[in-house]
Amino acid sequence: MKSFFLNAALLFTTTSLFAQSTFLKRKMDDSYLIEKYEVLNGQFSDTMHFSNQPVTQKDAVQFLETYIETHPSISSREKNEIRRFIAKNGDWATNGNGCMPSKKPIFKHFYNTQSDMIHVQKSNYTFALNPIVKYQQMVESSHTNQNLFINTRGIEARGTIANRLGFYTMFTDNQERGPQHFQNYVANNNAVPGMGYYKDFQVAKPGRAFDYINATGYVDAAVIKNAVNVSFGYDRFQIGDGYRSLFLSDFSAPYTFVKVNTRLWKFNYQNMYMELLPQYTRGGDKLLTKKYAAMHHLSINATKWLNIGLFESVVFGRKNHFDFGYMNPVILYRSVEQNNGSPDNAILGLNAKIHTGLKTMLYGQVVLDEFKFGEIKARNGWWANKWGVQMGLKSADIFGLKNLFIQAEVNVVRPFTYSFRDSVADFTHYNQSLAHPYGANYAEASLQIKYKPTERLYLTAHGFYNKQGRDSLGGKSFGGNPLKDYGFKNANYGIKLFNGFVSTVKFVNINLAYEVRDNLYIDLGMNYRSEKGTRAPNPTFSSTQIYSGFRLNMARKQYDY
Repeated sequence: MKSFFLNAALLFTTTSLFAQSTFLKRKMDDSYLIEKYEVLNGQFSDTMHFSNQPVTQKDAVQFLETYIETHPSISSREKNEIRRFIAKNGDWATNGNGCMPSKKPIFKHFYNTQSDMIHVQKSNYTFALNPIVKYQQMVESSHTNQNLFINTRGIEARGTIANRLGFYTMFTDNQERGPQHFQNYVANNNAVPGMGYYKDFQVAKPGRAFDYINATGYVDAAVIKNAVNVSFGYDRFQIGDGYRSLFLSDFSAPYTFVKVNTRLWKFNYQNMYMELLPQYTRGGDKLLTKKYAAMHHLSINATKWLNIGLFESVVFGRKNHFDFGYMNPVILYRSVEQNNGSPDNAILGLNAKIHTGLKTMLYGQVVLDEFKFGEIKARNGWWANKWGVQMGLKSADIFGLKNLFIQAEVNVVRPFTYSFRDSVADFTHYNQSLAHPYGANYAEASLQIKYKPTERLYLTAHGFYNKQGRDSLGGKSFGGNPLKDYGFKNANYGIKLFNGFVSTVKFVNINLAYEVRDNLYIDLGMNYRSEKGTRAPNPTFSSTQIYSGFRLNMARKQYDY
């Protein structure tokens, strides 16, 4: 595996490279504008395939610049909104420096541009440096004796070198005591959602608090200008247009990756090679074993109004080395897996999205883990007919309301999808699902409403209803938890959706965010969560959480799982 990553590094240093970029930070308050204008654009862009997330800052800026040029009748407020977004990512503007100058720099050296504390733009390099700060206090109705909080301090840097190499790095130190369902998740999975290593913090006080470091970083370069980009680093990604993804989501911890993205005409082809962590039990310091994954996704703009995507992945465990048969960027992974004796966990997927011409876009995913047509035709509930379906829509500026964005989504996943016959090759990383946070054996409906009444005020409402079949105490698996291997399945036939003991979760979040200055937000909001289980250890409780806080250069923390 070391030679694999060494070769990746050499690729950056020995090839003529052009037009590198960095990725747009997902889930920032204004990042949904890319989705909004993709919907309003009425046709798909050949230079920005949004199903591969996060998109690059360069692609996002160029898409918005083109949108202004091709939609001259948009309002002055929309033009200002787009220009302000471009200014925050001004390194990638057409003129090479679209960052908006600050009217009041600090000590003449800090915040010369509105978005960056330090910003340097030279002919052969660029550099930007920013602090990261977040502090939030929360009160939960069911545990008023606990001091719930998030405290984050860190720094991020991005830049380019000699017009050959782009880089990004971020480091934060975090302490968090989240609401009760957050604490339950950590206790059940030995994992902080979205994070890797952690340790307990303030153990003498009520409730569990955790201390963890979150660090990501990567380098990016274009091996062939405007055609082939290669990225190498430590981060996470999402494949799909939905709020959730049945292919790959950014819910789990970051991982080491090599990503090759090829763009040609109406085609965008992405290969990813990942080093993951199999299931483990927390204990003393030791070298943790590794597992690996290879994924590719082909996005095709079949027409101006239809986009089709093909997805394939394989997760495999070797004794701390990568199987180089999976490095072939154009082969069907399933064929390699079969030639190896079918030891690995291969998954296929299909996604599509449609512009309706009514300021609405429809999208969906189908994931196939394992199935037999004969067993499906027999309708006998064979356990290994493992599949999932996603259907959703995005609408912008409807009901006569400008700056309104609505996203509705339904996800259904059969029992035992993503699980495997051992605890290594299941579709997980660091004890967390690589796809939907709930794993499998569920149906979920969600709704997001985002409204921006003024230039700096963001109002959001988000909710979901999830119904899942879960395990009870004992060794049997009913197919909801991909961390349990299917050797412990409860039956071979008669397996239906919600197999096991039904639990339901209702979640609602309402948030008001005010942008005091670029990327500095004040939040005020509430969560309501109700969970009802039918058998231990699945909990039954409900709570209301009220929170407020501020954050700089960081997305808001979500507890929607």
